[in-house]
Amino acid sequence: MVYKTKHNPDGTIRNKAHLVIKGYKQTDFGETYAPVGKLTTFQYLISLVGKHGWKIDHLDVVTAFLNPEVNDNDIYMTLPEGWPEGLNAPMNVVRLKKALYGLKQAPRLWHNDINTLLLSLDFTQSLADPNLYLHSDGILMLLYVDYISMMYPEDATKAAIEVKARLSEQYKITNLGPACQFLGIENDR
Repeated sequence: MVYKTKHNPDGTIRNKAHLVIKGYKQTDFGETYAPVGKLTTFQYLISLVGKHGWKIDHLDVVTAFLNPEVNDNDIYMTLPEGWPEGLNAPMNVVRLKKALYGLKQAPRLWHNDINTLLLSLDFTQSLADPNLYLHSDGILMLLYVDYISMMYPEDATKAAIEVKARLSEQYKITNLGPACQFLGIENDR
């Protein structure tokens, strides 16, 4: 188990706990991937927001890595110390059906999952940054692992609300509202 203390933009603190697999012990896996938008892309998008007076919303996908199914039937993990007894798990080993934090495939599985959803919503993936998605309504979305920065002009507000609703149908989303902070960068208008 990994425990974290997170600081919210309003100054409050929240505590989080994650069941994390020991990916460093994982064998026979050679490819890793982190779905992280480029800083230069984010800086450019922020300049567009400022120049054109666009809206910028911040979304957090709760437990993003737990959403995709694991395609490989041969991924097992040992339950952590202190796990409750009596779960009928011989030798405290379980087979994973969903990705977990720490699993080397988890970021790639998550990105493939949300990429499929966004493409089905008629977004186009940028060739310059695979974590930037563009929609014909003017909505731009930048992914940073489980955070989504959504930028759009005033006349695309209705479309942006619809996109957020569709994302919420598929994933548990925390809509953090107008972005005050993203990746530690303060946004004050």
